[in-house]
Amino acid sequence: METFKSPVARLARLFQTSRDAWKAKALDKQRRLRAAQIKIRDLEASRAQWKARALAAEAEAARRDAEPTPSAEADEPDAPAQCLARLPPAGHHHSLLVMQLTLQMYLNAGLGSRGVPRILHLLAPWFPVGVPAYTTVLNWVYRCGLAVLQRPPERREDWIYVVDHTLALGVAKCLVILGIPASRLVETGYSPRHHAMQVLAVAVTEHSTGAWVAARLWEVAQRTGLPLQIVADHGSDLHKGIALFQQDHAPTCVETYDISHRIATRLKAELTPDARWNGFLAHARATLASFQQTDLAFLLPPRQRTKARFMHFEVHVEWAQQVLAYEDRGDFSAIRRPCVLSVTAWEHLRGRLGATRVQPLRPLIGYRYPDKTAFSQTLQAASDLTLDDLDDAFWDLADTGRARFLQGFAWVRSYRDDLVVYAQMMEQSKAIQAFLKSEGLHAGVCEPLRATLAPPAALTPRAADFTDRILAQVAQEAAQIPSGQTWLASSDIIESVFGKYKTFTSRSPLKEVGRLVLAIPAFITDLTTSVIRDAMESVRTLDVERWVKTHLGDSMLAKRRQAFRGPVADT
Repeated sequence: METFKSPVARLARLFQTSRDAWKAKALDKQRRLRAAQIKIRDLEASRAQWKARALAAEAEAARRDAEPTPSAEADEPDAPAQCLARLPPAGHHHSLLVMQLTLQMYLNAGLGSRGVPRILHLLAPWFPVGVPAYTTVLNWVYRCGLAVLQRPPERREDWIYVVDHTLALGVAKCLVILGIPASRLVETGYSPRHHAMQVLAVAVTEHSTGAWVAARLWEVAQRTGLPLQIVADHGSDLHKGIALFQQDHAPTCVETYDISHRIATRLKAELTPDARWNGFLAHARATLASFQQTDLAFLLPPRQRTKARFMHFEVHVEWAQQVLAYEDRGDFSAIRRPCVLSVTAWEHLRGRLGATRVQPLRPLIGYRYPDKTAFSQTLQAASDLTLDDLDDAFWDLADTGRARFLQGFAWVRSYRDDLVVYAQMMEQSKAIQAFLKSEGLHAGVCEPLRATLAPPAALTPRAADFTDRILAQVAQEAAQIPSGQTWLASSDIIESVFGKYKTFTSRSPLKEVGRLVLAIPAFITDLTTSVIRDAMESVRTLDVERWVKTHLGDSMLAKRRQAFRGPVADT
């Protein structure tokens, strides 16, 4: 500073002005550099797109010149579509084929949004395809789902609705309405698959009431025409909402109680007050808790469900039957192979055969043998005993595998007679459901249905009475179907849709009803290249964000991040 003659205040102002000028110049240079980089990127993308189109056109021209055969001419209508599939939709970088492959891997192959790019990256040396980012994978799913959801349905007079709620973490409930025309039920075998259905509505609310459900049904009916039938599980708000909808708008619409839920409700009324059934479940829970970290773990009962337990009660009955069959076979080598002449086993033989014949075996007490064969040969060599002298009670005491098995599962023996009744109820229930889900519901369904079931004489009185009650309820539902018509008897298709949807939400940090509900219309629809092109060109990411904000609001993860954010440095 001593070399400058100007005052310090003036020098400071000059230095500050100079610094600001250089700073402004540097910022302007950075802005121009960034603009140039963006322009270069866009030009490169445009060049790649036009180059791909030119190469595709050249390849098509060469193919036509090289193969002027009738078969090639017959394939000409498909060739333009194949060429278009190699091109990206307007405003996109990746081709339609890459989009279709990505969506199929995520929606149908069970890969996560991060797993899809990894698989495509591994395939890149053999199949030169673009690799989208994981956020792009989800973005495509949301846009396709929203495009399908917003697609206007065909207006018909024979729509059948399948309605249900799905729940998740938090207070939100998602109402999904699927539809299928009654005229298409025959070709689906009255058991439609995902692609046979159409998503008519996806509505999210925190307070699902009968009036709200009725309002959503009326909104859908205004677009599709009044439905002939609505199949649901008789949840309180659904049942009331359907009744209000029938009362106000569609008095001829038939409400059908899903056969799976109806039978589960009947089983609940039958088994809940049953002390033997409750005791069986209590024993199973105790066994699971006591032996899950032991050598008997491979025989443990299935874990009891907290929801829809009577829709899956057969797993416990089948497990108990398999345990009893395992005991009856008598081979416990998977548990423990050695056999040993214990004191109790020796005393059992002495009580049956006398001390004289059994006394030579006393020195063998406590020795272990690898299997029954070696043990039997040793006993016969040391005495005059034969195999007929060794009864089942002796083997119960000498077979260490059997003894260990009985420590964990001897209680199952006491339910052998009860399991016969439960098994018959289970078999009748499954047979009724299988018939109605494959033949549909119509006015005369009870007679052919009864012919496929076991006759009452072959059943226990309780199982026969249970079957009669179910058939009476089926007849009540069938009486509502017009003569000559066959409609749906089950809403299993929507349960399947929810099950697949939950495989996507299970990967989320918080299992809430969020934007992944848009995956439901995406995986139900057959996503051809034309459908994907229309979705990508008609629905923007901004449209997805608006839909999410309107119907869902802030996600729980966003709220959590906001609540748990760390301190921000304020400069």
